[in-house]
Amino acid sequence: MDKRLKFKSPEARNGYILGQINNKVPLGEVSKKVGLCKRQVRRIRKAYKENGRLQRKKGSGRPKALTKAQKVSLIQYTKWHFGRPMSRIVNDINLPCSPQTARNYLKSIGFSYKKARTKPHLTEKNKQDRLTFSHSYHEYDFSTTIFVDEAVFQIGQPFYGWSWIGHAPSVETYTHPPSVSVWGAITTTGKLNLTFYEGSLRQGSYQQLLQEHLYPQAEAEWGQGVWIMAEDGAGCHNTLSTKRDILKHAGDILQWPGSSPDLNPMENIWHVLKNEVYRRNPRNEAELRQFILEEWNNLNNNLVIETVESFPGRVAMLIETEGEHIDY
Repeated sequence: MDKRLKFKSPEARNGYILGQINNKVPLGEVSKKVGLCKRQVRRIRKAYKENGRLQRKKGSGRPKALTKAQKVSLIQYTKWHFGRPMSRIVNDINLPCSPQTARNYLKSIGFSYKKARTKPHLTEKNKQDRLTFSHSYHEYDFSTTIFVDEAVFQIGQPFYGWSWIGHAPSVETYTHPPSVSVWGAITTTGKLNLTFYEGSLRQGSYQQLLQEHLYPQAEAEWGQGVWIMAEDGAGCHNTLSTKRDILKHAGDILQWPGSSPDLNPMENIWHVLKNEVYRRNPRNEAELRQFILEEWNNLNNNLVIETVESFPGRVAMLIETEGEHIDY
């Protein structure tokens, strides 16, 4: 198969076309070489014969659908009215184009249609607590910090994948979907441990979980009383007996501010892990457990390390934003 020729400019391409035609090369062969249809090649030849022009006359093409000012209005209005249908946006700012034209322009400059993320509401006290946390720990050494968290995985969750035209992929949903509860831990050296637990974690069951699945690994890695515990403010984490139990083994517990999942690197790891598990479309609880373990083992350890190492940057961003949400 003949490859199309590449040219530095339309003028160079048109000059090549005219040269080929003058050399009696058939139009079909010329059109294949330059990647244009025969009709376009004839137009180029005709324009040159009539006025000696190798390039299109300036302003002779179809007028642009939107002026520069209208494009700026579209960008600004879309930013400030996230979620508003494009048909309404076009109508609200009186754009002389169809909604699809407006969508095409936004896509061409990097916009995409996406689902809004949820984030906890931050009260003024939450913001102040987050700011206090960042000032307390902005010079802290996090190299021996262990981040722990819990997550729930369910059957019937949507996932992304490739599909052919005309086919609509689907996932069966359940009124009460089977689910499993998972606890995990990560550090600056990568994955530490992951385990399942039943029901709600109370202080007793949580302390037993730590005894079996955290302390031995942490002390084997760093020694007793050296490593740091980082966990959110869940009820089982905050009881006095749990904190005393942790401090028998850990050197410190981070005073985690409320409503701050954006601070916890473990939340990012859960997101990655859930995507991989749901992509495999588990059909029952046994498959769900199996896929969670397999995808945890397959999880790139460098990704985990990079995510954990982002924590000092998150703390610094809290100071910059004065306690507001950070983009992690």
